[in-house]
Amino acid sequence: MKPAVLILCTGNSCRSQMAEGILRAAAGDLVDVCSAGSAPAGRVHPKAIQVMREIGIDISGHTSKPLTAFLDRPITTVITVCGDADKACPAFPGEIVRHRWGFDDPARAEGTEQEILGGFRRVRDQIRLVFEAYASGLREGKKRAESGPAISHEPSSPIHSMNSIDPETVRNEVRRHYGAIAASDAAPGRSAVPSSCCGGGSAPTAGAAPAQCGCSSAADSQARTLGYSDADIAAVPDGANLGLGCGNPVAIASLKPGQTVLDLGAGAGFDAFLAAEAVGPAGRVIGVDMTPEMVAKARANAKKGGFSQVEFRLGEIEALPVADGIVDVVISNCVINLCPDKRPVYREAFRALKPGGRLAVSDVVAHKELPDEVKQNLTLHSCCLAGATPQTDLLGILREAGFVDIVIRPKGNSSEVIKSWEAKRDFADKVFAAEVTARKPTTDEKKPCCCFS
Repeated sequence: MKPAVLILCTGNSCRSQMAEGILRAAAGDLVDVCSAGSAPAGRVHPKAIQVMREIGIDISGHTSKPLTAFLDRPITTVITVCGDADKACPAFPGEIVRHRWGFDDPARAEGTEQEILGGFRRVRDQIRLVFEAYASGLREGKKRAESGPAISHEPSSPIHSMNSIDPETVRNEVRRHYGAIAASDAAPGRSAVPSSCCGGGSAPTAGAAPAQCGCSSAADSQARTLGYSDADIAAVPDGANLGLGCGNPVAIASLKPGQTVLDLGAGAGFDAFLAAEAVGPAGRVIGVDMTPEMVAKARANAKKGGFSQVEFRLGEIEALPVADGIVDVVISNCVINLCPDKRPVYREAFRALKPGGRLAVSDVVAHKELPDEVKQNLTLHSCCLAGATPQTDLLGILREAGFVDIVIRPKGNSSEVIKSWEAKRDFADKVFAAEVTARKPTTDEKKPCCCFS
């Protein structure tokens, strides 16, 4: 008997129905997929049916079902795709895995017929991205269960060929790791095996979410190490500072009032909110993150803090949900190193920038090629160490993307930052916390230049 996955939304007419169709198509051989509503609409939305047909999935035979129909069924996983449904989610018997992945309601879209359909397509594509990645993780887990643990999350585990870690496996682990952090109330500085939430005591199981014990002081202390001031910490809503990152990209971005800023891997919104303070009410900040839990947390923080000029979008930074040439400055804080291939990230950043627009990134960069035992460790990927690009390679990637005026320099207290993540390993001689700046040239420019410092 296959494990049962219940996808829950308030009306069970749009988001949960699309998610059911996508997950059944991607992993119907592995799980029994169903969906329900806490207040079912009675029918599947015709535009949801239409846009799903466009990707070859027919949900016209689906019906809108009440949550009560599933209370006596053996459900193993409940996934809520809207916040209202999560409030109504009952306590199912047994050990239930819960995921809370919030998506905008396309049924609330306004405008012309084509604009409304565009809203449905956008939400469909976001749901597809998340649920196909989830299906990929299910398939990878089944493969590991059948063949034994090819790759362990434990740093001390046996190391296998780098070829055995495909890019999707890295993405899934990163998404899982940061989803767990977002789901907890606090997060200390990164470490390969997460330490306990308040910095003392024994460590939890590797891969587990940090304990919820109120660690704002730990996160604030880590933020100061990364270069944030007390004023920065006080300026953002509670819960935006998770103590993550390797620098302060806003401090090197030279933002001006009225500018549009794009934050790659925005997390809970810390840097996006600081950018919003800098660009003012006439400016705009767009945060993109691939982890649904982080996007949900960031949106809640924006609402709590009254940041009306900030929006958060679910998506991968290798394929940004952002139009061409609309951004003045791209920022990012210790996220690009998490991507298996950095080239599409910088190409996308270049595409989104206006001519003359700037890149200001805090990231982890390698002094030289990392040893195999580091590159082949999945945990060290999600901890921002194994994915560090050698400095000379990064220069080539930025040039290839089209950037000029490239500067790659170590942050002043780089060693302190790296050691604050990983006290048990000496990585400070292998990687450094970098400040990376560059510019998209205007059409009349000729010769690019760059420098290391």
